[in-house]
Amino acid sequence: MTIADERTETLKLMCDAFKFVEELAGNTAILQQQNIGKNIDDSRSDDIDAAEVIGSVRLILKTY
Repeated sequence: MTIADERTETLKLMCDAFKFVEELAGNTAILQQQNIGKNIDDSRSDDIDAAEVIGSVRLILKTY
């Protein structure tokens, strides 16, 4: 979660945070395909791919 005065600044901070996570953990799409860090509770059905979220935020930032 990021907080800033303007939307574009917030989106930039989110992209910076995603870059930081990817630098530490590696490519999020590959990690999800390998099920690394998978939750033990398999009964949940509200999964969202991190790569989709990252791509969406970057696309929104581009449009601004």
